[in-house]
Amino acid sequence: MPAPFPTGMMRLSLVIQAPSTSLDSYGQSAATWSDVATLWGHVDGARTSEVMYEGGVATRSDFTFITGWYPGVGVTNRIKWVDNGLTRYFNISACWDRDQRQRRLQIEATEVLP
Repeated sequence: MPAPFPTGMMRLSLVIQAPSTSLDSYGQSAATWSDVATLWGHVDGARTSEVMYEGGVATRSDFTFITGWYPGVGVTNRIKWVDNGLTRYFNISACWDRDQRQRRLQIEATEVLP
């Protein structure tokens, strides 16, 4: 079992978003994101690596988020984080009940490249 995580360290407001599809003006399916929940959390930079992106080299950053428990979070969701006026998005790759008591949620996520 992991060590307890102090509530006072969860100072960031993180928005959990879920995908929804609708039809655009041409009748094509268009994906949009809608806010599901706002959670207080903590973020740690986990790993950074270089990847090929659109014919060039880009940086891939994976992060670990720790938030309060919310039952509906899964790999189909994403995280929106407004950091000093800059909005950043993260695709969730894994999430689990950190202490098996439904108090903390640990989320592994990759930052979406602009």
